Parts: sequence; structure tokens; C-alpha cells
Amino acid sequence: MSRKVWNLIKQSKRFHVRFYRKIGTTLLISVILNIFLGVGICYFYLRLPEPDFYSTYGETPPVLLTAMDEPNYSSTPLLSSDSSQDSDVRTAVQ
Repeated sequence: MSRKVWNLIKQSKRFHVRFYRKIGTTLLISVILNIFLGVGICYFYLRLPEPDFYSTYGETPPVLLTAMDEPNYSSTPLLSSDSSQDSDVRTAVQ
């Protein structure tokens, strides 16, 4: 084997070693970045505040509702009575 052929073989092997090292480094950085982003998403998702629920039908201001884990089985109403403001006559919008 001549020196020229031997140098070509060594250069070819160096090329493959450098190529696989770059691929491995890129893959490692990608995995670390994905783990970091996944942990960040989970962290922010678990720290979300409880949502607020409001009741309105457009004519009255919204009423803040209390979130419950189960239906109201008691006989007491959850909202106070609005009998003084109840009216079947609606104002005409001009």
C-alpha cells in the first residue's frame, strides 16, 4: 500500500469519526433541549390558577360563581334571589 492510499484511508476514517461525533453531539443537545422544554411545560401547566366562572345573560352584570366538585343536592339555592329586578318587560334598544 502506498503512502498516498494510506493517507486517503485515514482521511476517510477521520471524516466518518467527525461526522458521527457531530451527529451525536447534535442528538445529545436535542434530547437535553426536549427534556428542558418538557419540564418547563409541565411546571407552567401545574401552576395554572383555578379558572373563574361567571353567570350572565347580557343584561345584568356578571355574577361570580363558585366552582364545585359535585352537583348541588341541597335544597338551598346557590345564587341569591333577584326578584326585585325580575321583569318581563325589556327596554327597547334604539
